[in-house]
Amino acid sequence: MSKAVFSVVVFLALTNLPTANATPKYDPYGVQNDVAVAEVLGGGWRILYQGLYSESLPSVPALFRGACDRVMLASKRVGSLTFDVLSAIETDVFAPLNTPLNTSIQSNGAQWYKNDQSLGFAGLGAAINQTSADTNGLEDRHRLSWHTIRLVDEPATRLNPGWRSGNNIRLDKSKEWERFVLTTTMPSSSAQSGQVNSCLHLG
Repeated sequence: MSKAVFSVVVFLALTNLPTANATPKYDPYGVQNDVAVAEVLGGGWRILYQGLYSESLPSVPALFRGACDRVMLASKRVGSLTFDVLSAIETDVFAPLNTPLNTSIQSNGAQWYKNDQSLGFAGLGAAINQTSADTNGLEDRHRLSWHTIRLVDEPATRLNPGWRSGNNIRLDKSKEWERFVLTTTMPSSSAQSGQVNSCLHLG
């Protein structure tokens, strides 16, 4: 191979490398259904947490340790290659969120809530009913709700089993469904900070 051809090959390879400031290929707005796992992971997202709907964890903040600019909540059947439902929100909005009962906030095209009853999201403009998970609109696919609880002797709210993935409900004992927390870095934050990524360390 001549030096000229070799130089062209190297140049093309370098210009096709991903950059820290590149916009994530998968950047969802609102609540999405039936999204391929490969599309999300190949679109710039990485998994922070993956576990069965039936399991409990000692700390909700620990779920988001290592989170970057945006976090995503998602769920799917075990073995499926497709997320049943997902939505994303800015980490600095969701991390400190502590909504009153049956109250949500609008962010990135969805209604979000998090307190010592449950956490999750619903479609834009939709009302929630925490009893303790969100039981509104049982046929609505644009909802995700996981039980939480605050114990007196623990400093942080515990993540209890999940309850719904869209219109799949009463999943708190299910070993056939799993839930995910994912994260990604947005270009504006990286550019402003001058860092490769701007990940937070929560919990």
